[in-house]
Amino acid sequence: MKIPEQPAAGVRIGGVPATEWILAHRRELVDTALAELRDSAVGDDSQRVAQLRWIMDYNVGLFARVFTGETVLDEGSASELVASAAVRAGEGFPVENLLETYVGGTAAIWRHMASSARPDELDDLITLTGALFDYLRGVMALVVRGFEREASRVRLGERDARYAVYSALLAGGDLDQAAARSGLPVAPRYLVLALHMGPDAAGSDRSSHVVSARRGNALLQTLDQLSSGEVLAVIGDPHGTALIPLPAESGGDESTRVRAAIERLAQNLDVAIHAGAVFATASEVRDAAALAEEILQLVLAIDFAGGAWFLDDVLLPYQLTRPGPAREMLRQRLAVVEQHPDWDATLRAASRNGWDRSRTAHALHVHPNTVDYRLRRMAEATGLDTGDPAQRAVVLAAMYVRAMDV
Repeated sequence: MKIPEQPAAGVRIGGVPATEWILAHRRELVDTALAELRDSAVGDDSQRVAQLRWIMDYNVGLFARVFTGETVLDEGSASELVASAAVRAGEGFPVENLLETYVGGTAAIWRHMASSARPDELDDLITLTGALFDYLRGVMALVVRGFEREASRVRLGERDARYAVYSALLAGGDLDQAAARSGLPVAPRYLVLALHMGPDAAGSDRSSHVVSARRGNALLQTLDQLSSGEVLAVIGDPHGTALIPLPAESGGDESTRVRAAIERLAQNLDVAIHAGAVFATASEVRDAAALAEEILQLVLAIDFAGGAWFLDDVLLPYQLTRPGPAREMLRQRLAVVEQHPDWDATLRAASRNGWDRSRTAHALHVHPNTVDYRLRRMAEATGLDTGDPAQRAVVLAAMYVRAMDV
């Protein structure tokens, strides 16, 4: 970037060439910028003040050289500024503070220059102002690029370290070594979640990667609210697994908090969210993750409503669907239903509506007599009469088994 396109040798401020005035007042301009930044962004941090003094002085000198055409603003001429921004990124310095430093300091310098311009130098001041804005735009692009390169490297290292802890918890690796390398403490307890997010209600008019990013970010923010530390999660779309650190002692009804958080998230995103949830110590996380996934697959297969589901919520269907000789027998009792999708839909709707024929008919948008007819035909084919309360438990058990085998 060359600012301006032609060297502005005739631009004056305070009756002298602008570049000469800038260099003559260099220390004064830097002091002005520091005074502004001390009030808004720095405070009494002496080390930060020293760093900013150097940065502002470097910028004043570089702008003067760029303005006269002596040099071009690029990553070479601004290499010290780019390196300084990278250091800030490595220290965890927020990028917004970096931008505030450059904008606030430049604004203070411009005000001081403008106050020194004579009335007949208005056109010169306009030229100088345009050049200063062009310089600010260019130098911010360079330093933010350097900042983000280093920030990305740091994030990658932190991500790998966190993933090592996540993997050690789930796979039974050397947890102490992974925790020491990452700097993350091992929590006394974890909430283990297996997650599934339903399709976006907004339809296909929005970019899929934007929708996924929005959903993922909202989910992580919700999980952070449940956590006493840093959430370890691999969040995809629609599936994800999260390990949420918890304190040693339970604070009240934790399961209620989890249910409420998932419900709020579902309402905010306007999607169905199912979660298999298990509380576990660090040594139990591996088995807990397997159990949480089994619970999730169960509630999805049986078509349960969205929400957070714990083992206590699904004790009967969970036990009924475990391997054993009775499982195959139960599955065969409703094998004929596979040939009649309308029977299957009616069974599911009837079980969700307490076997009430009117509510079932309303849910299916059919006449109540149609519900009766389908269930009677199914009873004739299977020997299982849903009109008999004693047989409904067998029907439900067979439905659960069949749902898990589909």
